[in-house]
Amino acid sequence: MTKQPRLGLIGAGSIGTRIAQAVSAGEIDYDFAALYDVDAAAAQRLAAKHGGVVMASLAECVAACDVLVEAAAGKAVAGVMEEARASYARHGRPEHVLVMSVGGLLGVPLPEDEGPVLHIPSGAIGGLDAIQALAVAGLSEVTLTTSKPPAALGLDVKERTIIFEGPACDVIEQFPKNVNVAIALSFAGIGAHKTRVRLVADPAESRNVHHIVARGPAGEVEFISRNMPFPDNPKTSYLAALSAVALLKRLSSKLQVG
Repeated sequence: MTKQPRLGLIGAGSIGTRIAQAVSAGEIDYDFAALYDVDAAAAQRLAAKHGGVVMASLAECVAACDVLVEAAAGKAVAGVMEEARASYARHGRPEHVLVMSVGGLLGVPLPEDEGPVLHIPSGAIGGLDAIQALAVAGLSEVTLTTSKPPAALGLDVKERTIIFEGPACDVIEQFPKNVNVAIALSFAGIGAHKTRVRLVADPAESRNVHHIVARGPAGEVEFISRNMPFPDNPKTSYLAALSAVALLKRLSSKLQVG
């Protein structure tokens, strides 16, 4: 019998909880080997419900797993990646690192040939595979328009209002909790400086809507996603959590699609 890969979670919030549920329910075939959160009580609550070994430090969690998922916050990403590189150099693990707080990768050294494989889940959007394919022939334009209810942006406006328009590298600095999708899109396409982003507060919207257009010599693609919030946390996209589960399932599968 093939040994189950050891899964480590950084973060015991909504996304970490959904992944833990997937392991305990048998949706994905992993051994829940390690869990760490700066909120030790949250980590203990998650472990009590779905198993997992709570670690006393980030370094211990990273070193205990084959596949590591960061589901904490952008400010945690640099430390997670540093520990992952150091652990890989010492122990050859983790072999894979999934980063959900993608905006935190800006300015962080990416894994080299001898480091773990870095995975960026599609999160709250779709179509990244098609954009990567178009990029082989070159991309002339990639744009993202994200429309959200004003309350989701901490605003109280009565009409549709554009609150940001510019490159993805700038929007993540001003709205770090709202546009990880912009950075994921940047990695798939033409980079954070060339990817254009428009962020809109729209009272007519009850969901978060992401509209992507990419153009190049091979053609044009357009995608729209209208996301439901996570059932227990309206600040998190349900699709983002599910994208992490789907990627983990794909990693352990002999069938690769996309």
